[in-house]
Amino acid sequence: MSVDTNVENPDASMRYGAVGTQVADVFEPPEPTDSLVLLLHGGFWDDADRMRAWSAGHALAKAGHLTAAVEYRRGKGRWQDALDDVVQAIDQIQLSGREWTVHNEVPRSITVVGHSAGGQLALWAASRSSLPPTSRWHADNIQVTGAVALAPIADLRRAAELGIGDNAVTSFLGGAPAEVPDNYAITDPSLLTPSVPVRLLHGPGDDVVPVELSERYVAHLQDVDATDAELIRIGGADHRSWGDPTSAAWSALIVAVNGLTEAVGR
Repeated sequence: MSVDTNVENPDASMRYGAVGTQVADVFEPPEPTDSLVLLLHGGFWDDADRMRAWSAGHALAKAGHLTAAVEYRRGKGRWQDALDDVVQAIDQIQLSGREWTVHNEVPRSITVVGHSAGGQLALWAASRSSLPPTSRWHADNIQVTGAVALAPIADLRRAAELGIGDNAVTSFLGGAPAEVPDNYAITDPSLLTPSVPVRLLHGPGDDVVPVELSERYVAHLQDVDATDAELIRIGGADHRSWGDPTSAAWSALIVAVNGLTEAVGR
């Protein structure tokens, strides 16, 4: 997501943990809602600019969704910290309600929306029940009810092979797949299976994160007979479109989020 330095501040900010980066910026919808969106920014797991998600946060709130843009620990080799933060954010933000109980209801639906590296984290959050039971991140009740991944790094092994983002994957996970296979086994969405509906939105001409990664992920889900997963190719969308609510691609994002939240209430 690109950064708009003129964007308005969030409506509130809240901490979901004691570490300095464990913070979420909150965006209130105009009317009360029980739909909560947790927004995970990209930046190849290494970009510290919280503002990159603010435009998207305001736009999702305007569309009727209480939105929390989640910051998380990033950097070389810090994949475990990032996973811990995603889990803690889901647990604490949806439980506390401190910042919005006056206006909004206890969340009925919790949709995780992530862009690029944040898309990997969103798909991972939707797949925690498929992790080994011995993993500290395994959960049968993942609390998330759906995930929307925007130009996600959905196949970490292939992304590492391609060296995308200046070898961002190997930097994040501490090595290539052959060197640290266990790290990939835990984090790579293309090795896991979501237990909730997932939507992938990707521009076929994306020159930063190729659509091939989303195609390989969906092919994996077809191989394991996963249900309710869809790749939606958005013509004309580049990698930066997903941070710009004025782009033509944005309406597809709103449709995807609306569809998942409405399905929960049926």
